[in-house]
Amino acid sequence: MKKRIVKTESMQYRHYIILLITICSMYIVSCSKGGAVTDDGSGGNHVPTPSDTTAPVIQISAPVADQVFSNGNTISIAGRVSDDLGLYRGSISVTNDANGVIMKQQLYEIHGLVVYNFNLTYTAAVSIASDYTVTVFFEDHGYNSISKTVKIKLNP
Repeated sequence: MKKRIVKTESMQYRHYIILLITICSMYIVSCSKGGAVTDDGSGGNHVPTPSDTTAPVIQISAPVADQVFSNGNTISIAGRVSDDLGLYRGSISVTNDANGVIMKQQLYEIHGLVVYNFNLTYTAAVSIASDYTVTVFFEDHGYNSISKTVKIKLNP
C-alpha cells in the first residue's frame, strides 16, 4: 500500500522560502567575490590598472559652500565625477562637524565608467544650529583618488 503525500499550503510556502534563501545566498556569494551589481547595472570585477596614474576629477554642483538649510529641508548633493580610464568606487557622506557623526553615507562601485553623474538627497533633522561637511570621494582602477568637501550650515 502506497502512502500518498499531500502537500499542505505551509509545505508549499516552506519550499518557496528555501528557494528564496538559496537565491539570496548565491547572490551574496557572487557579490563577495567581486561579482556585485554596480550602479550602472552592468556588474563587474575590480581589475587593478597600475599604469593609470591620473586621478579622477570631481565637480560638485550642489550644495554650494556655506549654503544654509533649515530643519526639514531636503539637501541635494549633485555633481559629476570623471576619469580618463574608468572609475572604480567612491562615497558621498554628510557629517555633523560638531560631533563627527556621519548622518548619511552612500557607497558606490561603478567599474569602468569614465563619467558618472551623482545625485543624493538628505533631509535635515536638527535641533540646534550646526555646521556640516559634505564629502565626495572617488577612486579609479589605478587606486588614484580624489576627495572634495563642501561646508554647509543647518538651522533648527
